[in-house]
This record gives sequence, C-alpha cells and structure tokens, in this order.
Amino acid sequence: MSFISFRYIAPVLFLVSTAAALAQTSKPELWYWQYAYPVSQSDVTAINSQIDRAFSYGYTGVAFWSSSFNFMGSNVYPAHNVPYMQQVMSYAQSKGMKTIASVAPYGYSDDALLNNPNWAEGQHVTGSQFTVNSSKTALIPVNSFPGVGNPGFEAGNTAWFGLNDPNMGIDYNVFHSGGASGYVTNAAGNARFLQTLNLIPWRQYHASMWVKSSAFHGYAQVEVWDPASNVALRYTQLGTTATQDWTKVEFTFNSRGFSQPVMLFGVWGGSSGTIWFDDVLVEETALVYVLRRPGTPLKLYDPANPNTSYLEGTDFNPIADPNLASGAYYPYNDVYHTPGTVTLPSTTALQAGQTVAIDYYAVQPVASYGDVGMCLTETGAQNWLQQNAQAVTSSVPAGTNYLLSYDEMRHMDSCASCKAKNMTPGQLLAWHVKNTASLYRSLAPSAALYMWNDMFDPYANAVDNYYYVEGSLSGSWQGVDSNTTVLNWNLDNLKNSLTWFSGLNPQQPAAHRQIIAGYYDSGDGAASAIQEIQQAAGIPGVTGLMYTTWYPDYSQLQAFATAAIAQWPQYVASLVPNVTSSFSISPSVITFNRATGLYSQTVKVVNNGAALASCAYVLDGLASGVSVQSPSGVTVNSLPAGSPYKELGAINAGATLTFTIQFTRSGTQAINYTARMLGAGTR
Repeated sequence: MSFISFRYIAPVLFLVSTAAALAQTSKPELWYWQYAYPVSQSDVTAINSQIDRAFSYGYTGVAFWSSSFNFMGSNVYPAHNVPYMQQVMSYAQSKGMKTIASVAPYGYSDDALLNNPNWAEGQHVTGSQFTVNSSKTALIPVNSFPGVGNPGFEAGNTAWFGLNDPNMGIDYNVFHSGGASGYVTNAAGNARFLQTLNLIPWRQYHASMWVKSSAFHGYAQVEVWDPASNVALRYTQLGTTATQDWTKVEFTFNSRGFSQPVMLFGVWGGSSGTIWFDDVLVEETALVYVLRRPGTPLKLYDPANPNTSYLEGTDFNPIADPNLASGAYYPYNDVYHTPGTVTLPSTTALQAGQTVAIDYYAVQPVASYGDVGMCLTETGAQNWLQQNAQAVTSSVPAGTNYLLSYDEMRHMDSCASCKAKNMTPGQLLAWHVKNTASLYRSLAPSAALYMWNDMFDPYANAVDNYYYVEGSLSGSWQGVDSNTTVLNWNLDNLKNSLTWFSGLNPQQPAAHRQIIAGYYDSGDGAASAIQEIQQAAGIPGVTGLMYTTWYPDYSQLQAFATAAIAQWPQYVASLVPNVTSSFSISPSVITFNRATGLYSQTVKVVNNGAALASCAYVLDGLASGVSVQSPSGVTVNSLPAGSPYKELGAINAGATLTFTIQFTRSGTQAINYTARMLGAGTR
C-alpha cells in the first residue's frame, strides 16, 4: 500500500469564537417599551402603575421612549418635565428593574431638529433655473418638465398601460375632473400604472394625483423608481380608507443621477374593491425644504457662464424655506408646499428676463409628519449631541443604560460636509456610531449601551441606496463593538439577523448579546413570543425579549411575558456549548491512499477543561467538492449549520482522544477547514 503526501494548510484551530463567552441564563431578560412623557403627578402615577403591572408579569427592564431625553440640555426647547421622568425611572429601579433611556435620535431626528431644522441631511440639487421678472424684484422658477402623457386618462388606454397588468382600466363614469379616470378593481395580483419620465438629473420635482376608493382593501402605492439601478427615488403608501372621496396625494423627489426613471402607482399583491386615480401631475420645482448651513452651500449663478455668480444679500435676498423659517414647533409638517419666492433687492445686478441657476441642498421628509434624519457631520448637530448627552447622563438616575437610537436612517451621506469625509455611507455611519458610543461611555462608564439592529444588518437596512442614502451601508456594523447589546426587531428575517450578530458569520465576527425586540403590535402576545424564541433556536447570545409597542398598546403585555418565560427553556436547550477553547487540537498532515482513493488525517485532542458526557469534532468551512467520508452527521442547531462532524463520545478532564478523519474531493482544491469542538447536546 503506497501513500503520497498531500499539502495541508492547517486551520486556525485555536481561534475561539467569542460567542461561546456569552453565557445563557435559565430565565430570559424581559424588557418592555414604555412610552413616557409625564407632565403631571397623575401622569407619573399612571406610568408607575404600568411599571407595577409589568413587574408582576415578570418583566425585568423598562426601556423608556421619551422626547424628554431629546429636549434635555436644549437652549431652544428645554425639557420641562425632568423631575417627573426622574420619578418614573427611579420607581422602576426601586423594583430591581433595569432602565434604558433612548438617546441620539439619528433617523427619526425631528426632536433634535427643533434646535435647528437646517441640521437635516439634504441632497444636492444642481442647476435649477429661474428667470428675472420684468420689474427685477423676483425670480420666476422654470419648469423644464413638459408634463406626463394622458394625465387625466381621457386619451384612453395610452401612456400608462405598458405593464399589461390585469384588473385595471379606464372609467368614464367616475372622475375627479375631465371625463375619465384610471381604476383598479378586485386585483388578483399586481395592478399598476407605469410611465417613463424624462427628467434632468439632480433636480427637484413635485408630483401629485387624486385618489378615490370604494370598499377598497389592499396595498396601494405610488413610487418613482429607476429600473436600471433598482433605486427608488420616492415611494409613498396610499393610506386610503376603504371608502373615501377624491383626496389629493403629493410629494417631492430628487431625480438624483437618473434621466429616465418611471412613475408607478396602483396595487401590489392583490386587492378587493375599487380604487381610482386621476389628474396626475409631475413638474419641476425648486427650493422646497432648502437647507441653509455650512454643509449645504447655495450658489446663484449664470448657467451660460458658471464662473459668474451673484451675492446673497446684494443681488438676491436671503433664501430660506418658509416652513423652516416659520418658527413652527415641528416645521417638517408636510411632504410638499409652495416654495418661497426668491426676491431681489434694489442693489441687484440681475437684469429683467435674465436666466439664472441655483445649486442648493434640500431634504424630502419621508412622511407628512416629518421623519427627517439629521446630518452626521454638521458641527452644530455634533455640538448638540455633546450637550444633550451631558444633560441626559447628569439628569437621569444612576444605573440608567442607554439606547443609541440609530434607526431607519433614510437620509445620509449626501450633503457637502458628509461628502467631504470621503467615506461610504457605511463607513460614515460606523465612524459616527463609534464616536457616540465613546461619548456616552466617557460620561457614564458603568452604563450598558444598546443599539437597534436595522442600520447594521444586511438582512434589514444595511443595504445599497436605502431610501435617500447615496451609496452602500455595507460595513456599518464595524462601528458597533461587541460590548453593545443589539435590540433586534428584524422579525421577518429573524433567524438570519440573529445569526449575523451572534459572531458566527466571518463578515461580522463580533459576538453581541441580543434582545429580540418582539411583539410589534401583532395583537397576539403569546404567539409572537413563541415564534420569536423558536427562530432563535441554536443561536448563541440571545439573552431575552422586549415587548415592543408603538401605539402604545399594553393589552398583550402579560401574555407575551408568560409565553416567553415558558418557551425560554427550549431555547436554552437548543444551544450546544462550544468548548473549543477548552481543547488543544493537533491535526496531522493529510495523506492520500491510492488504493481507497481517500484522503486521511489523524487528529489528537486534549481536554484541558471539565469532563464532558459527550463531545464532537466539527469541520467548518470545507471547500465545495470536499466531503467527509461517513460523518456522524451535519450541524443543524449548532451554527454554522451544514458542517460535518464526528462524534467522539465522553471525555474526562485531562484526557486525550486520537481519531482519523477521511475525505473525498472532486477537484484539486485544498482541503482546509476550521475545527470546532462541541459539548453535549443536539448538533
């Protein structure tokens, strides 16, 4: 029998996943999301009563969701209810419950933007054109867009019907104006109107339409989307009631770098009843929610000679958005309004009839009630963050922990100051998160930090071109260190998301403790808790759940807790201890047996830890085409799943086991793997 030696690159056998260090407890941490903005003693009493109920159900922590934290330290809108917040937080702590204050509101930044709405993150608009009026007193905006085809559907089945979706057509009896409208009725699936728009890149546009419904149930939406890049410039759910009269829907959007996006509206996924559309408008607009700060410069110039620019205050009066300049408590209160007129002083050098252009930055709110994100690099916003953090940490009770609220950040890395960092959105976010975490750790060294998962999760929002983010959020997770607990609300893709933050994926090796931010107003607390814990099976590092409600609705608080506590032992039992750190592993060189056609390796393992009732040797990361001959099985509950393993049986403390692994391969690839030792439990 002859043998030939086969080159073997030894795996990194002493590299231990930190996930193994996250010990699981026999009972879950149980948090609940408490809305709190007490302004009277009766409010305090009501919140304390809710805390009492939660405590009696077995909850161990309260995450306080309150604008109060965002107002602390503000010179513009200071928090007036700090003593009341101190009372409810101290009350929870007096019962032995942990507390979290939600801070650093990036994503939903409207509270912080009360200090200066111009701190919003804005996209650039280039070359919007205006003409000087005959009296040289104002600029008149130029609408470069000729209009959509067949805007009122009077021209029949033209312009909008390229998708050939069924269950839609023209109604000549129901219309908002003219003599026709488009309709969708009892759609079996998608039923969408579509038209290509010929736009100028990096301009601001206004779109509107009228919508009517009768006994309608389904998901209706309007969006502007670039099919070549799959980038959505705007999408808005049409929040129609089942039956409503003609209602106007409108919004602004930035064309970004695209010249031929499409407008889509209608029904996705089927519907019942009827919905009508009429009087569709698209037009170029300008200066809606224009931002004025150092990171969002504005330039007015001659488009025929861009080097000829004009002075604000001399050639044209200061430009500001009327909503932002109004002093309104929440100035981002719509998705479109008539922009302010640019007026000219008597000192202007502009001439009647002259064409000028303006470059500027503007933000488009996600919803009519705001949802505007704050710039990550604006100096004023950074100063506010510092001042707010100092105020919060000095105002809340000792022992408070902090949730850094980076969540659904639809505006990022588009203004001049952000672009000047020369970072991708993911890199910029990672940089900012590290700085904010360092700030809070310097002010509250003993506090635990928490983070929502979504902006650092490729199974959620850490993707390319998320909403109005210009670029990729890949790598954002590198800003979240392993000492930060992740509140994971990715309930539609929970298993993959929990695995991502568990440290078992080499792209994201930091092993985080995780709390499943569950329930999410499902209406069935018990079913939610059971399903969520089942999704966590075999994934290390999950330490509990949080009852998360946004309405707020606490009717399922007890049912959620009872089911979570009952289901938790099954989660703990699903975890197989990774005992690799307790073993010395010595693999031999792999050899080839010509007679059998098999490759062989002898492995010696020494147990440097406690005795084990059983153990298994797992081979992770084998290349495609390489297989283990007759393995005991492949991992299912012990992640990563799909790795072959060999059962070794019981092993005493200090004992040595020597065994042989045989391989087959279908190509010439190297036989490499990473070894892992598991203790007793399901594989």
